[in-house]
Amino acid sequence: MKKWDMSGFSVVELILSITVGALFITSLTQITNNYVSLGQKSRNVILSNSYVEGKIEALRNIGYNGLSVGTTDLSSELPPQLPTPRSATMSVTSPSSGLKQADISVTYNDKGKNQTYSYTTYVGELSVVQ
Repeated sequence: MKKWDMSGFSVVELILSITVGALFITSLTQITNNYVSLGQKSRNVILSNSYVEGKIEALRNIGYNGLSVGTTDLSSELPPQLPTPRSATMSVTSPSSGLKQADISVTYNDKGKNQTYSYTTYVGELSVVQ
């Protein structure tokens, strides 16, 4: 009588290993996609913050007397790397004597959802107040 050599894998073992491999590849793909998405979101927030910090420094250089009360559209000054549509406005008010408040709002599209960040700074007659 002839004996069979049983040194290979069974069908069940092959199906199980293919399933585990598919789950691993799917998980790895999802992790990579999340990493890329978070990187893009972080880049957009950093661009927005950097722009506003520069604008606030410019306001500090202008000083109290150089600030005019009113609203200004800053959309054309935004970094071109921010997703479109993008917009920004600056509203300067005078909440009390000797003090001006500048509110800067930046809005951009993040994968179909608008993200809006608002920043406020105060400029006094004698100095800048955070």
